[in-house]
Parts: sequence; structure tokens; C-alpha cells
Amino acid sequence: MFLKWFLGLPLNLRIAIIVAPLLTIGGWGMMDLWVTKDQPKQQTPIAMEALQLAGECWLATNQCTLQNARMKVALVRKEAEKPGLVRLEILPDTNLRGVEMSLVQSGEEQLILVNPSPAGDVWFAEFPAKLINPSPTVLRIALAKFGSVSYIEIQQPHF
Repeated sequence: MFLKWFLGLPLNLRIAIIVAPLLTIGGWGMMDLWVTKDQPKQQTPIAMEALQLAGECWLATNQCTLQNARMKVALVRKEAEKPGLVRLEILPDTNLRGVEMSLVQSGEEQLILVNPSPAGDVWFAEFPAKLINPSPTVLRIALAKFGSVSYIEIQQPHF
């Protein structure tokens, strides 16, 4: 009965009956996008977590461990590929998204470039040895993970 009635309608009316619900649903979705385009997206807050030194930080003898409730990190001084450079490796026990490091010497902060190894499990920084002679007063490190940033400011690091 319904099919006989539907097929008896003119072609343009049959097409309109089929396409109208699709256009209505699509128009509703596009209107929602247009209305909400200026509303700022809710950003999830990033947790800032302080790292603590486990004992003293003696980089000359590779005895520098940082930790908090969710992460443990070892700092190790290694031989650099080129003479006149100092290589500092950061060995985390979890995956990191990024690392920032700086040395403060006589009130001037020097940003140190930190790169991941090809495997991604070790991060390393190579910088001129002149930045640690005389010894810097502060070593600042920030370690970024998904949803959190862990940071520490080490006073009088022993290179």
C-alpha cells in the first residue's frame, strides 16, 4: 500500500522525501558547529609536581637521583662525542614528552638543549665545558609527561 502510493508520486517529490531527513540532520550538525565555534575549549589542567633530590647531587661521580611519587630520574655525566663538551644524560623510569634544562651562573641563565636518544628512553644534553667552570649556582630541570610537569631547582650542583 505504502510502496504503491510512494511510487505513484512524481520523481522530484520522491527524491525530496528521501533527501529531506538527511539534509535536516546535516543542517542540525552544521548549526551546532556554527553556534559553538567561538566558545573556548575546556583545557585540562596540567599538574605541576616538584621533584626531590635523593641525597646530594654529585654529577662528577654519577650520584644524582631525582624522584617524586610518580617518577624517578637519574642524572649521569658521560664523555661527550667532541672535546670541550660535557654530556649529561637523563635516565627516567617512565616515558617523557620533553625536557628543559638550564644552568644559572652569576645571575645569568643559560638554556641547555636536551634531545631524546633515537630509542627515546634516554635524554641527553651536550654543552660547552665553560658553562660549568666556575661551577653554576643552580641547575633547573623540567620534565614533561602527559598531563603533568615535574620540576626541580638544584642549588650548588657538583659537576
